[in-house]
Amino acid sequence: MPGAREQIRSLVLSGDTFDQPADDLRELQLEAARETFTAHRERVPLLRTRAAETGVDEVTGLDDLVPLLFSHTSYKSYPVSLITAGRWDRLLRWYTTVSAVEPGDVDMDGVRDIDEWTDRITAAGHRPYITSGTSGKVSFLNCDAGDLSFLHDILEHLTCWPDPLPAKPTRRGYLLAPASGPMRSIDGFRWHADVFAQPGETRLLTEDAMRVSELMSSALLRRRIAEGAATPQEISSFETASESREGELGAAMARIVDDIAAHRDEPLLIAGMNNQQFTLIQALRARGVPDGSLHPDTLVLSGGGNKGRALPDDYQQQLTAFYDGVRRVRSYGMTELQGSCLACEQGNYHVPPWVIPLVLDEPGEKLLNPGHGVVEGRFAFLDVSLEGRWGGLISGDRVFVDFSPCTCGRPGPAVLPDIRRYGDLGGDDKITCAATLDSYVRGMIH
Repeated sequence: MPGAREQIRSLVLSGDTFDQPADDLRELQLEAARETFTAHRERVPLLRTRAAETGVDEVTGLDDLVPLLFSHTSYKSYPVSLITAGRWDRLLRWYTTVSAVEPGDVDMDGVRDIDEWTDRITAAGHRPYITSGTSGKVSFLNCDAGDLSFLHDILEHLTCWPDPLPAKPTRRGYLLAPASGPMRSIDGFRWHADVFAQPGETRLLTEDAMRVSELMSSALLRRRIAEGAATPQEISSFETASESREGELGAAMARIVDDIAAHRDEPLLIAGMNNQQFTLIQALRARGVPDGSLHPDTLVLSGGGNKGRALPDDYQQQLTAFYDGVRRVRSYGMTELQGSCLACEQGNYHVPPWVIPLVLDEPGEKLLNPGHGVVEGRFAFLDVSLEGRWGGLISGDRVFVDFSPCTCGRPGPAVLPDIRRYGDLGGDDKITCAATLDSYVRGMIH
């Protein structure tokens, strides 16, 4: 008989992924938590150290998981100096401290920049997904081949749940993204195009690959400009490059707008982050395309926050109005999760069975999960499906989670729509364990 983790992963193909009896699922999840802790404690040095320091030898209940959770900052706890000084061996040592990767499996000989560094890890059979890096540092989140395969299964079988789309390549595709790059959103958009777009009928915002080095250097320079530390020459060069890039992307967006306007009576696939989606609908409205006029079999994928660019407070309502009547993925998620929490008919985000939700107090110290009802707190979780890294994480999100059956008739738990970042609520978003974990990592890489 397969183990609990494998049983839970198989639910993505079952047709009733979010309809599992709550009591049965809780028992299966706890056994899966035991399995994943046992497996990852031997493979992830930071988890092994954390378990030893906190005295957790086994998982007997959800409370045992709390001291084992990493902070959402743990995956960018490396010193930036390792990148600026080209210490790629040391950066790999950091990566293998927080990931299930053996240092000897990755060839660092001759690496010249951070893009080659990520390419070498990919060549060794892993996928180092990054986050947006608006602060100047990106998170590096390791996935292995099994994790990527599972992600592909999720999008193929659960896109547009609770009324999933059949996996048929019938749409004209538009991806508001680079051609490639180590971001889960980029891979996800391309995989959706493979499944739902006609072969050879997908248009990209740019044929260029996303470069981690450019993303990080731009973010670091923006931070230096904000701090008043950048030189006039640096600012001038940055502005010139930004204007040139904006011009190229603006011309590419204009071509996509014209093509969508010409083919809006056909089924389309439109995928992009919220910033790009909002720019697109503004341009389409200016082009004379009214709200709710796209073909009803159009599939729209969007997500992400403002990511450094101000969007109006009602941007979600504007997206909803323009895309009225089409198939649109509605979810709550983050790069650290496999898949997302998907919205039911009532607009609540159901937590997938491979994710154990752990609602904590604001410092991230105390588990608040009730037996039933709604609880407010910091969203944390253990994703038992992950193989390439430990799936226990404390996020920066303030959420309300309902552990009772949802009004849609399905079992809980479900994340309610009022989701905010603690950093946007006037606090410092300080997680108690974050400094300790960063200290562990610094000691282990030095």
